[in-house]
Amino acid sequence: MASQNPDTTGVKVESSTENGNPEQINQGGNQQRVGNFRGRGGGRFGGRGRFQQNQQHQGNNQRMRNDSQGGQGQGGPKREPREGNQRGFHRDGEHMMKTPQEKLHDKLHQLGGSTIDLPPLDMTEKKFSGRNRLYVGNIGNEVNEEDLIEFFKPYGEVSEVFVNKEKNFGFVKFDFHSNAEKAKRELDGNALKGRNLRLRFAPGGTAIKVKNLTSHVSNELLYHGFQVFGEIERASILIDDRGKHTGEGVVEFVRKGSALAAVRECREGCFFLTSSLRPCIVEPFDVIEDSDGLPDKLIPKRNPDFQKEREIGPRFAQPNSFEHEYGMRWKQLHELFAQKEQALKKELDMEKEKLEAQMEYAKYEHETEMLREQLRVREMDKERQKREWEMKERQAEEQRQRTEEQMRRQEEQMQVRMIQQEDELRRRQQENSLFMQAHQLDSMLDAQDTQFDRTNMFAGNIDNNEMINKPAGNAFERERFGNDMNNRNNPGKSGGQARGGHWVNDSRRDEYPMKRRRF
Repeated sequence: MASQNPDTTGVKVESSTENGNPEQINQGGNQQRVGNFRGRGGGRFGGRGRFQQNQQHQGNNQRMRNDSQGGQGQGGPKREPREGNQRGFHRDGEHMMKTPQEKLHDKLHQLGGSTIDLPPLDMTEKKFSGRNRLYVGNIGNEVNEEDLIEFFKPYGEVSEVFVNKEKNFGFVKFDFHSNAEKAKRELDGNALKGRNLRLRFAPGGTAIKVKNLTSHVSNELLYHGFQVFGEIERASILIDDRGKHTGEGVVEFVRKGSALAAVRECREGCFFLTSSLRPCIVEPFDVIEDSDGLPDKLIPKRNPDFQKEREIGPRFAQPNSFEHEYGMRWKQLHELFAQKEQALKKELDMEKEKLEAQMEYAKYEHETEMLREQLRVREMDKERQKREWEMKERQAEEQRQRTEEQMRRQEEQMQVRMIQQEDELRRRQQENSLFMQAHQLDSMLDAQDTQFDRTNMFAGNIDNNEMINKPAGNAFERERFGNDMNNRNNPGKSGGQARGGHWVNDSRRDEYPMKRRRF
């Protein structure tokens, strides 16, 4: 009875000591719980609590108390409240860090597209994989990590050696699976420092089982689809003895967190691997590598139940006996279970076919509706383009009319300017002709004046000679004759009193040069 406890204890604590020191793992677990646990006043992401959202009007003091309680769960440490929102952004919009969901969607977006041609998987065994981990039970208190390394050294290279002295168990990871199998087969039951060791493959908790797969899902597609959750060691589709697809597969991750994330995300959402609308049903899976079964030496023989059952050996029950009656009842119970299981499988198959037909019809209807929507969008786009074309045509026509109107106005203005220029030219020509006529007339008058002056001078000389020759003359004639001569010699000093004829004012001839300068 006491020899069975280490095995059970080892199974219980295996998940918490998978990757090394249990104290470090427990601390990591506490930190993870602190980050996701709401607490009494905290929100889902460690920010302000729900109490604060409902009581924002109670002032800054209450807000500060809620902030201080936001990251504190039941027994967890206090955390500083975050000022960003739960999507990983500052209040001012600055990007900080993406959430796991956003990272997952980014990876899916990168893997999106056709999966018709996928590269083949590398089936070579990886060194120090999770399948090569052995559980070592019933070890002594004086055994440490160095002792286990020396004990398993002849069977290959080992790493990640862990020993729990309080509960008398440990873990050892080999480089290859064949070495782990050989060590388990040859060293199981051997003594180490006075205690017989019990070896078996440790359940890593890194494997998942994927159900509800179509027949077109292969190992490569299963690996390609689930690698978004983390690094994968092995992915395989389960087949029957005829090589037929069973609709199930197994994916083994490198880390346990990746397996848990895959189970959580596929349970909360619908994850598809193909265009079919059959979602992947994911559940944890323990890979059983132990093919040795249960040897008789591992059964506690001091148990009273063991002694009672082993009193009688193998036999057939006699007909109509007590043993035969209850034996037949057990068989009927199992047959009933098999019948119900078969009927349930048939019903499940019928429901699957029905759902498949409904899915195909709904998919066809959805595609038809999508085509109708696309056609409606195209029609709307066509109408929009038609309106834009008509508007552009209208704008072009208006622009053409404006251009023609502007050109017409420019032509009218040009014609008006030409008419004005012609009128001005004609007026100038008329003025020039008049000026030339006046100039010619002035020249003629100047010539006549010159001729007249010559004639008067000639006549004056004759009169002077006559006056000189007269011995006597009255004073009146001499005075008149003298004034006439002064007026002829100085016409500008006459003051307008003398009337020497029509051409007395000889200063008129000076007006014509002024006119010439004006034009």
